[in-house]
Amino acid sequence: MKFETIKKTRVYEEVVKQIKELIMEGKLDSGERLPSERELAKQFGVSRVSVRQALTVLETLGLIERKVGGGTFNVTKISDFDVDPIVEAILKKRDQLNQPLEMRRMLEPNLARLAAKRAKDDNIRELEGSLKTQRKLLDEGELIIEEDVRFHYLIAKATNNDIAVKIVEVVHEFLQQTREKSIKARQGGELSYRGHTLILRAIKKRDEDRAYEAMMDHLEEVEALILTHIAEFGE
Repeated sequence: MKFETIKKTRVYEEVVKQIKELIMEGKLDSGERLPSERELAKQFGVSRVSVRQALTVLETLGLIERKVGGGTFNVTKISDFDVDPIVEAILKKRDQLNQPLEMRRMLEPNLARLAAKRAKDDNIRELEGSLKTQRKLLDEGELIIEEDVRFHYLIAKATNNDIAVKIVEVVHEFLQQTREKSIKARQGGELSYRGHTLILRAIKKRDEDRAYEAMMDHLEEVEALILTHIAEFGE
């Protein structure tokens, strides 16, 4: 398979479009293994972040399926969803959502890093309890918006820095829209739960760098989920 180098500014949207076109043209069969994230980034001539965002969008649209072990993706089925409206929808909503997403990227990875360094046993137990509640809600077909908020609050609490907790409390209402849209997106709850699991795993291992990276990866998926939600529901 051969991909074209991306030349437009909305990079991940072009990645989505090219892969979808290959599926529609029958050049990617159902069950066919896609190249690794690193190889896709090389072929498209874009960053791995852009590839990761595109793959998250494709997964939530039901076009690909992530396999346990990571790094590889399988095409599952052709969707009737038209990717083109994503571009128009994002242009309309981008300014509105950019600031809260930017704030989350500045704040939350650093909180996760500090939590990995300072979390006490009680903090870990609270985070584990939140994950269990999320799993239970998902199994019951419920949304995990409130528990998502609580999980991220508990990470701030796990820094054992009172000012960090206060900052999270203050900015909560400004960030709430990003949480709701990402959770309501197709497979949003499951993807958020998976991200939370990886973040907590790094915190429990006291791996500060990995906790930072896991949170950043999670927020990149959140952004892709928001874009998908906008494209599907226009809000």
